[in-house]
Amino acid sequence: MLNVKQIFFALVFPSILMGQELKEKTPPNHIGTIIFQAEEQIENTPIVELGKAFTLRFDDLNANEAYYYYTIQHANADWTASELFKSEYINGFDDVRIRNMSNSSATLQSYTHYTLTIPNRDIEIITSGNYVLAVFNGKQELIFTKRFVVYEQQANVQVGIFRLRDLEGIDSKQRIEIGVQTANINSRQPDQEISVWALQNYRWSSARKIPKYDYVMNQNLRFEYDNNLIFEGGNEYLFFDTKDIRSAGGNVAYIRRENLYQSILYPNYVRNGNVYTYAPDINGNFVIQTTEGFNPDTDADYTKVTFRLRSSETNYDFYVTGLFNQHQPQQVHKLEYDSANKLHQVTLRLKQGVYNYKYIAIDSAGQLYDNGVGGSHWETENEYLALVYLRRFGDRYDRLIGVGVGNSRQIQN
Repeated sequence: MLNVKQIFFALVFPSILMGQELKEKTPPNHIGTIIFQAEEQIENTPIVELGKAFTLRFDDLNANEAYYYYTIQHANADWTASELFKSEYINGFDDVRIRNMSNSSATLQSYTHYTLTIPNRDIEIITSGNYVLAVFNGKQELIFTKRFVVYEQQANVQVGIFRLRDLEGIDSKQRIEIGVQTANINSRQPDQEISVWALQNYRWSSARKIPKYDYVMNQNLRFEYDNNLIFEGGNEYLFFDTKDIRSAGGNVAYIRRENLYQSILYPNYVRNGNVYTYAPDINGNFVIQTTEGFNPDTDADYTKVTFRLRSSETNYDFYVTGLFNQHQPQQVHKLEYDSANKLHQVTLRLKQGVYNYKYIAIDSAGQLYDNGVGGSHWETENEYLALVYLRRFGDRYDRLIGVGVGNSRQIQN
């Protein structure tokens, strides 16, 4: 197991971590509301064209104007550290302080808000591919990491969504097809030089490699039959709205005032086994908003949100998850069973806004059931992302040469 100091040097000198996956590290409890977006995108996962800007925002609930620093590491298509030196993928330098910070205004929960936009006067990214941004404190302790990708649009990528051909799973799964137009790539051996990855709703945990194209039609590589193109449909996310911190509504049953406002949500029920019901969502994302101020970055307050799942099941541990915890629930997100009311509940401190969330179940053996509570349906609205990489013979890194997006609202039989 690598310690924090080893990870720090590995991000500066990638050979230390060569061959190991660079995963996203969840932040400590005093870091809240991490938002990482490209310009003009609502998705909280930067998919940014080379040369365009993207921004990281987060809050420090210690509110002591602490110093934070960042580094950027280039990665291969499989998220292992690439062989490139810093000078080969950035102009300028990283490991510098995040200078843009401001304190909260008229909130019960004090916090310091940090903003980092790239490119800036210190750094510019000059190479496409996968990247990991790491944030450190003044003691060089790793606080959290976030993945992002930078692409150069060389290949036209199409993504279509279909129902399964097989009866097994036809009611619960979705199948995608990917087309990659190679006319502008000039790849002589695309089966060895081009690799394609697909993921659902911008969740890196759902990413899988599509091993090989099935056939070529008019210089268009077609990926249609591999099992990695099949995804569980899942269900629409649940949601709550705390823009108005003093009033119930938006699935908030009632409000209490303690040291912070407490928003108690209406109880949710196990939906697995029920018929599909359409309910628009934002695919697990969240949006910070407040009716009590003008700038949600510093005017939005934090509220204690109580999630409740109505179930007498005690053979599984239940966790609440969404992009607000990077889809990586920790012990703090575990629901505790209230035997008197026959429900599971947990209270989390979250910034005002509109949130999507879901429940997952884990059994005593550690097996995770992502859709064990919500169920899975072929009708569910999901967004699929296809990433196309090129590594010609002799190259030392994977270029990201094409990005395609498809939505199951246009699902085909």
